[in-house]
Amino acid sequence: MVKSKMKLDCTSLESAQQSLCEIFNATEIELLALLRSVRPFESMDQRPEDVIYERFCTQFGAPLYPIKVTWFHGTRVEDLHSFYKYGILPKTEAKNLIEPRLKELAIGLKRKGKNPFSSSIAGKQCEHDEGPFASLIKDAVVHAPSNHHSYVKAPEIVEDISGELLGENYSQLVNRYQKITKPCVVAFLSNARGGEISHALLYLKHVEDGDSAIDAAGYANTFFCADGEIISPERIQSIEVLNTLA
Repeated sequence: MVKSKMKLDCTSLESAQQSLCEIFNATEIELLALLRSVRPFESMDQRPEDVIYERFCTQFGAPLYPIKVTWFHGTRVEDLHSFYKYGILPKTEAKNLIEPRLKELAIGLKRKGKNPFSSSIAGKQCEHDEGPFASLIKDAVVHAPSNHHSYVKAPEIVEDISGELLGENYSQLVNRYQKITKPCVVAFLSNARGGEISHALLYLKHVEDGDSAIDAAGYANTFFCADGEIISPERIQSIEVLNTLA
């Protein structure tokens, strides 16, 4: 096996399990047996994901890098092909494309009161808020469990701009945007930065302990931030339209 081609893929519970078996060179039986035996939530000194990861490294050896990770970016767009033209853009560049469109859609709508997102916008003016952002576990993007924001229902940048334009009436503009766009999940590859494997193990552990795959995704998910760099079109693996959320 060529270690440089290893990939962690949490598209589904099954793909996450298969990925981890390959990364640790373990059988499914060995992987599940260790997951069932470890008690990560009893530790007062370590995070559960760190407890699990250390046990796996002790038993199977530390993973050999580099490892690629599949990440999932949730959003809504009018033209799916724009991703293959521009890639996934950071916030400032995306705003330059989205804001003029929202101003067009806002024609005829009236502004009322203050922008409810003004405080959060003020707190997000930094390099690390430029994104683009993505999630490790696909179900966390599709279903937004455990109070996760649903970016496939309403991208945060759309809500922020709508609040700037219409204040308390922002939802009217968001609704218009939803009607002309498609919810989608864009999967892309990036080199592992550390921590992804431990969160994937925690994802499987929650399921082994009886949580649903969706709830487990909410508990174990972690995020990717490109810190202002474009996710280039060649890194995009797939674009899935979520018809049930359209």
